[in-house]
Amino acid sequence: MKNVENGIDTRRFGELLMSSGIVLNDNVCWVTFHSGYDFGYLIKLLSCQDLPEGQAEFFDLINVYFPVVYDIKHLMKFCNSLHGGLNKLAELLEVERVGVCHQAGSDSLLTCCTFMKLKGSFFSGSLEKYAGVLYGLGNESG
Repeated sequence: MKNVENGIDTRRFGELLMSSGIVLNDNVCWVTFHSGYDFGYLIKLLSCQDLPEGQAEFFDLINVYFPVVYDIKHLMKFCNSLHGGLNKLAELLEVERVGVCHQAGSDSLLTCCTFMKLKGSFFSGSLEKYAGVLYGLGNESG
């Protein structure tokens, strides 16, 4: 009810997102933490269609709408000493949260800063081979 009264219409949000230039753009890097369901919602919103039944078709759409995606939870699989959720990972990497937990801005900033610290501390060189994988979905072998 609160969203109906104070939120933005989902179709309008999809239109604004599509026209923003941040989707369908391989110059934009999407950084997430265990966000398969979030991308499912965004794909449905952007395509104005039901999600495909198969994972292969789902990932085809991910690659179209979000060409460069890094899921930190997936990256953690290649770092032996790292475990836990985003807050635990940030703590292990000594990344400080700004703001309140589970507020979009604070969580987004923590995700970005944690990704940058993870990249600099554990991955020398390119991360490209880890792109396009969402933790818990599809082929996670890296």
